[in-house]
Amino acid sequence: MKVYGWIAITICMMMCLNPCICLEERNGERCNLYEGSWVYDESYPLYDSSKCPHIRLEFDCLKYGRTDTQYLKYRWQPTNCDLPRFDGKSFLRKFKGKQIMFIGDSMSLNQWQSFICMLHSAVPNAIVTQEGAKSITNHTFQ
Repeated sequence: MKVYGWIAITICMMMCLNPCICLEERNGERCNLYEGSWVYDESYPLYDSSKCPHIRLEFDCLKYGRTDTQYLKYRWQPTNCDLPRFDGKSFLRKFKGKQIMFIGDSMSLNQWQSFICMLHSAVPNAIVTQEGAKSITNHTFQ
């Protein structure tokens, strides 16, 4: 799977636009992803930034000693539906042979880094080739 880009858009939006990912509705009400709240979830974070070889050093807060880690344990919970937990292996299977391009600003660069680290966390022993310059990179998960 090839992933092109120098900056990321939100993974949540990509998941929501993907017709193969279903959202479980509650009480028969229509799912609105924009209404909800951040909820504490002990099973988070989805990856450890200090163990991700693909994250740029300036984005690795844990490595540089940030001690307040509670912010890593929150996830978005829409009011009337449940978002499925990100499954990196399933994502790679569904998008095998496809390319994804992420475009955005400095905020979405953080999301790009997070996306690559979530994939790495799901398949830590996968061979990943990285090509390109600083502003445009291509990551291929073999």
